[in-house]
Amino acid sequence: MKKIVVIGSLNMDLITQTEKLPVMGETISGIAFKTVCGGKGGNQACAAAKLGGNVTMLGCVGEDVFGQELLACLEKVGVDCSKVRICEGMESGTASITVYQGDNSIIIIPGANGVVSIEYIEEHLSCIKEADFIMLQLEIPLETVEYIISYAAKEKIPVMLNPAPAKELPDTVFRQTEYMIVNETECEFYTGVSIHTIEEAKEGLRHLRAKGIQNGIVTLGSQGAVFNCGDEIFHEPAKKVTAVDSTAAGDTFTAAIVVSLLEGNTMQEAIKFATKASAIVVTRMGAQTSIPSRDEL
Repeated sequence: MKKIVVIGSLNMDLITQTEKLPVMGETISGIAFKTVCGGKGGNQACAAAKLGGNVTMLGCVGEDVFGQELLACLEKVGVDCSKVRICEGMESGTASITVYQGDNSIIIIPGANGVVSIEYIEEHLSCIKEADFIMLQLEIPLETVEYIISYAAKEKIPVMLNPAPAKELPDTVFRQTEYMIVNETECEFYTGVSIHTIEEAKEGLRHLRAKGIQNGIVTLGSQGAVFNCGDEIFHEPAKKVTAVDSTAAGDTFTAAIVVSLLEGNTMQEAIKFATKASAIVVTRMGAQTSIPSRDEL
């Protein structure tokens, strides 16, 4: 089976559900609280495995209870976590998530994610070299991401980059990245195009293509996604569902595309598969707990 290597963040999500957002200095009562394994890297690894992929995770966790649970959650769904580093004396990354009216706001504390270094990656180049697809995000140090993309380009390993949270990127990243997936705000950050409509998303995608991205995808929430196949740009509508929590929907969408492409499907087929997967995610609370299995799809 073809191999996916996910390199990125592992966070424990601390989720508060509320019917009202407090103003500064205000104390209110919420609806519910729970902890759920997350992090964009962890979410993408979990989704890829649950959807049928052969997945290895590279990243760092702290020497704490959260770190133990983060690894156990991924191993439970079949992700190989044998190369994840447990950092002595450090805390695992956390994400404080407030869920309100089906959407969320998030505060991330990097913790051990901040020490996913080039030196750590160099220890595992043999694993990365065996990858048929690499998945990356920006919740680990940027210099590490740049190093991996440059290495993958030399080895001709396709990379799916989800540049979130959005940060300034050198031109070489755009030229060397085969696949990039962004949401509306990330697309605007990288292109300067304000994204509210499908046509504006298509214009943003053209700007990404001009920067060097070979295969671009712009996600639009309830409006679906736009993507290119060569010079032609397509729109895939979203499934109509009642959204409860959007956490991990984008990560699942991203992972589903990679899994589908590695199965030999076209980009159009991969986007349709991913649209179904993310539609299920938003109907459930939490990050990895909301990701569907292949059988559910």
